[in-house]
Amino acid sequence: MARLPIPGGDKGNWGTILNDFLTQSHKSDGKLKDDSVGAAQLQDNAVTASAIAPNAITVTELAGDSVDTTVIADGSITSAKIADGTIVTGDISPAAGIVKSQLSSSVQASLDKADTALQSGTSVSSISGFPLRLPGEKAVAVAQEVAVARAEVSNPAGHKVVVLAETWGKPGILKHIWVAVDNSATVDGFLEQGGVIRVYTDDDTTPAISMSLGDFFCLANRSDVFETPRVGRSNRGSGGSAYRYLHMPFQKYLRVEIESLMGTDSAFYGTADYSLVDSFSDLGTQQLAYSIKGQRVASQAVQTPMTVCDFDGSGQIESLVVSFAGADNGDWGVLEGDIQVYVDGEQFPIWSSSGMEDAFNGGWYATPIGGYPAGRSGDSDQSGANMTMYRFFLDDPIFYSSHLKVVAWAGQPGQGGIVSATVDFAGYVGVWSSAAVTPSYTAVDGISPPVLNDQMDQTAGALDSGTWNQDGTRTQMVATGSTFTVPYGSASADQDVRAARKNVSLPSDYWLETKVRITDPSHDNQEALLVMLGATPDPYFGSAVHIGLRRYEQYNWHIQLRDDFDTPFDVTIGGGLDLTNMWARLALKKQGSKITGYYSLNDTPSPWIPLGTWDASKVGTGFGIATWTAGAEFDYLVVRPLEDVTS
Repeated sequence: MARLPIPGGDKGNWGTILNDFLTQSHKSDGKLKDDSVGAAQLQDNAVTASAIAPNAITVTELAGDSVDTTVIADGSITSAKIADGTIVTGDISPAAGIVKSQLSSSVQASLDKADTALQSGTSVSSISGFPLRLPGEKAVAVAQEVAVARAEVSNPAGHKVVVLAETWGKPGILKHIWVAVDNSATVDGFLEQGGVIRVYTDDDTTPAISMSLGDFFCLANRSDVFETPRVGRSNRGSGGSAYRYLHMPFQKYLRVEIESLMGTDSAFYGTADYSLVDSFSDLGTQQLAYSIKGQRVASQAVQTPMTVCDFDGSGQIESLVVSFAGADNGDWGVLEGDIQVYVDGEQFPIWSSSGMEDAFNGGWYATPIGGYPAGRSGDSDQSGANMTMYRFFLDDPIFYSSHLKVVAWAGQPGQGGIVSATVDFAGYVGVWSSAAVTPSYTAVDGISPPVLNDQMDQTAGALDSGTWNQDGTRTQMVATGSTFTVPYGSASADQDVRAARKNVSLPSDYWLETKVRITDPSHDNQEALLVMLGATPDPYFGSAVHIGLRRYEQYNWHIQLRDDFDTPFDVTIGGGLDLTNMWARLALKKQGSKITGYYSLNDTPSPWIPLGTWDASKVGTGFGIATWTAGAEFDYLVVRPLEDVTS
């Protein structure tokens, strides 16, 4: 074995012994042999970057995987120390986990552009031009069919709001709203200024959209029929219909509601389409919240500015809508009013038009980007000067980083003649915010223990009188061991069959739910109901609030909401199918004096379909299940608390 010579102990040639030792790790030219020094031969920190001459070690002289991140001190190797082309993509493992902040500013900027590009539609773009599916994306759209929007004066008196969509607990995107109504023959009609739309996203007290249907659908002042890919009106008359497409994200909560301001009831059809997704982060880093800001002024002084919006934040403009109505045909000088956009506190508008119609690319038309559906003679059926204009900033977006102010002038001083002193004037701007809305809403608590969870699994036979009460003069419900049933009958004893649940202490606000089906296949006019706010559960809960599954005929089924004998909401369901023996979930939510009804023909976790909200006339605590001349079966009765969500 080679060794160093020992002074006083070796009798051979010291040079020979020393050379023999050195040749074990050195080449003949004195350099170290390949792989002769490993990590085990070096003490920690024995070799530093300053001890290695430039270009002394090349990539070819390093064995694969010989140096890993645990061997290299943080910051010891910078990009300046790595020759161009030394490291290629094949040398970097996908599992390396390089975060965006560690990349160069130019690469980060490119990633931001790509992220924005992916948000150009409601989902990821594709070769076909149609959106691709976001992770877990599921579309939801259930129409209010043959529904009636009740007037405030109709019984029960008070506000009655049709709810087109409501969902909570998952992120998603509202994409489309369509309505068809009657009672719209004037500018104060339901589809004009006599109907209100409100959309809540993540905040159930402050609507992101609150405006008349006419302004929302860009058809104020009785505009004629027009069609574009974004918005349009497909009929004008005593009845009318309209649509609008949106990109309106939400983190956890969405509610879309329509309220009639008319003095009489109105026929109503409508739908709000939305998608649920797995994660809000899949929606990107921009366009995280949408709202429409603006106002309508009944008597705006001519040649004066109206502030459409003025607020702090960052984001971009989606759309702009302006309309005016002058009593005189000589009021067209209002069109000389400029539209001005002030961005990030600038003293002078960074975006400005040379007149009102100029801001919307001209007039007498409707296009995918801009439109003029209520313009000169023939486009509006109203006398005087009537104009409605819209523009969608699809190809020329206006961004703001800290502040946005939009001003619309009702005519410009010194330009154009205007006969009237004032005009009816409105302006609205649709904006996306780069900051999401902090959730603040109230919904059913699906995590905490329920107040009541009666699975109706008592022993077969008569219902337990200790927990249930029935009127002895009526047909009696019975237990099967897993459900409660009632046989069909048409006698007086089969009308208003009720089972009231006893011995339950209800919170002031709560969610009541059941699952029911009508089992008799031969008779019409059967009804199975969920009941709340009755006078008392014992001995009998009397008049109350109901939501019911009703079979009018074999292929004609409805969900009805009742306040005693009044019917605030009634919708057709099933699409012409025979729903006999098909389960339906029914629910009522009590929040203060307001009651909202829901149903679903699918099991959990399918979203609930809302019907409407109204101020109930009943205030009792009795609740339970009921039928009216129906053969029916009930599966459970559950009471859940409500919760306030603040994050």
